[in-house]
Amino acid sequence: MAKSKVCPVRRQVVPHYPDQYSTQLNHLLLENKPLRWRAVPVTGVVLSAVVMLGLAGCGAVTLGSPNLLPTPDNITMGEVASPPIYGTPFFEHGEGIGVYGCMAVAAPIFLSEADAFAIIRDEFQKLNLTVVQSDATVTTRIPMVDTNGSDQPINTQEGQLVFDFAVQGTTIAMEYVSHDDLQAWESTPSQSSVSTYPYKEAARALNNSLNDTDLPNKHGVFYTPAVQADYSELYTITDPDAWEAASEQLTLETQQRTEEALRAQVQDFIAWLSAQGVI
Repeated sequence: MAKSKVCPVRRQVVPHYPDQYSTQLNHLLLENKPLRWRAVPVTGVVLSAVVMLGLAGCGAVTLGSPNLLPTPDNITMGEVASPPIYGTPFFEHGEGIGVYGCMAVAAPIFLSEADAFAIIRDEFQKLNLTVVQSDATVTTRIPMVDTNGSDQPINTQEGQLVFDFAVQGTTIAMEYVSHDDLQAWESTPSQSSVSTYPYKEAARALNNSLNDTDLPNKHGVFYTPAVQADYSELYTITDPDAWEAASEQLTLETQQRTEEALRAQVQDFIAWLSAQGVI
């Protein structure tokens, strides 16, 4: 009989049924038990252990880890060991696409690296974790951005990435894909007066590259949500002072929505790290 060759899993496939990450975040999934089982507490513990063992294969796996599944030796009644980690999910909040140029186009509001640092630092501070500027460098495949508004998938090429931020005292490193990053990664300049910057898709491509790279740390990739204000309602305002006031209010609201979208990305990352037992 031919022996099967053990090969590492290079890419995580998201199942259509609840995975371990979803189950850890939503305890109600394990509370939906038959009534006859609820009268016997030990059956609930056994059920939870069985479900988590089954879901361990749906969670993230670290390449080369000797313990891909929990074993009876590391499981006690009422406690289930978390599986190792492989691959960071990509957390989407905000359209993440910016169109610039042409008087008919209203440029979206994007957040600078300094803005992102303040939001990321505040979210981790809630857990008494300190975020600092990072100088950690990794060789990976960098997105090559076509600003002509192409619908084709973003290409990548090998290069050096210096992570923007890190959590002090941990191996957690983070990259924020900003407008400056996309300008630096621009491979094909726009051939018209309008340039399109796909922040979200570039961040997704980078996250995939980092997942395929043998990293010594846990990584997170965020992107500027690039929320765009809808100025159409201002066209009916004829009074200049009223128009200016309404425009300033709309800009402020758009700024707030942009910050909330980035904050949601960071919160999802923190929830994932917590569910995986990293923090």
